[in-house]
Amino acid sequence: MTGFRYLLLVLGLQYTKAKEQEMTVEIGPGKEECFFETVQKGFTLSIDYQVIDAGSGQYAELDINFRVMDPRGHPIVATFKKQDGTFNQKINEIGDYKICFDNTFSYLSSKTVYFEMINENEDDVDYDDIAGIFPDYPEEGEGGPQEMFEISAADIESKLKKIKGDMEKARHTQDLIRVTDLKDRTVAEHNFERVNFMSCFYLIIIICSGLVQVVMIRSLLDDKSRFNPLWKKVFQD
Repeated sequence: MTGFRYLLLVLGLQYTKAKEQEMTVEIGPGKEECFFETVQKGFTLSIDYQVIDAGSGQYAELDINFRVMDPRGHPIVATFKKQDGTFNQKINEIGDYKICFDNTFSYLSSKTVYFEMINENEDDVDYDDIAGIFPDYPEEGEGGPQEMFEISAADIESKLKKIKGDMEKARHTQDLIRVTDLKDRTVAEHNFERVNFMSCFYLIIIICSGLVQVVMIRSLLDDKSRFNPLWKKVFQD
């Protein structure tokens, strides 16, 4: 019987376990990418997204349209041309929820979007049920252990929740730092590419203008040059 209760508790923990996903997707110009997530009633759906790359074009902007729709196709939230955003809502209807990133307004720039999705039940299993797994030991003096645990299951639950919450906050902060670093690095690389391109362009112009000046000066001084008669005609006129 104890094993059966333990199995039920494990299944309950697995059912209430949070489902976390993170993904980086590239959305081409004029396109839209959508994802579906099955959410149980009473669960909380959280989505954090950030545009980390928009290409190296001169008019590229770090923005994207974002919307979430319920199983009936009705929009729950919709934002337009935002660099980042957050969605967090407790779901009251079971079904497949549609998460879309829309880049149809852009004709040239593709967008790279990083997003993190958490599908969890905030009403965790009551850890006091763990106490029922273990058999009842007799009191002291009746042949049982001489010392009993002084920490209740409720205290263990609160400490575990606090540790879990702190770890999730630390992980989330690290993810944000990593994504922000990736975005800044991408912007720096694109700026580096633009600077190199313009530097090469101006260098070619300077070299060409220098060659033209050398040819013109030599044609003025060299009687055998093809352009020398032209210069003489110009100066005589």
